[in-house]
Amino acid sequence: MNLTSIVKPEILEELKKGNTEVLKGLPPVLAMQYGLALSSDYKEKSPINDEELNKAMLDRLKDSGVKERLTKQIEEGEKVTE
Repeated sequence: MNLTSIVKPEILEELKKGNTEVLKGLPPVLAMQYGLALSSDYKEKSPINDEELNKAMLDRLKDSGVKERLTKQIEEGEKVTE
């Protein structure tokens, strides 16, 4: 069911602007419907591919030598605590 067809568009626009005063005096169920309509209105697919980002970050770590440096620091820290 599409919540944006139930709620008034002018109230939804005010909520998008951050004006929560428009919810005062409304029954809790109706206020919740506006919240749900607002949250479903903002749900969109992220343009960032998480798998590709993870791969790129790991490749970057390999290229920069950071991974080896961090591993060495962790190993040295473990030796100190022993």
